[in-house]
Amino acid sequence: MKIDEVNVAPHNFYGHLASAMSANFCAALPNFRIMEIEVDDVAWKDDLVTHPPEIRNGEDVVSDRPGWGTDVNEEAVRAHPPN
Repeated sequence: MKIDEVNVAPHNFYGHLASAMSANFCAALPNFRIMEIEVDDVAWKDDLVTHPPEIRNGEDVVSDRPGWGTDVNEEAVRAHPPN
């Protein structure tokens, strides 16, 4: 079996920055199958990044912005410290 015949299916429940990293990784793979993300989370989750994921017709639209396509919103992170 060739490596490009093995399906790649990242599992991610960490957050939007990790989702952006996974989406960019998957966009570069010919053998990408499916990417799991957490959609049922705290109401302020989108505030933690400058550009939350854009989901269209069940698909994550990979950003054309530089880098991962989003940055951490440090002010929002400080407003929601871990317990």
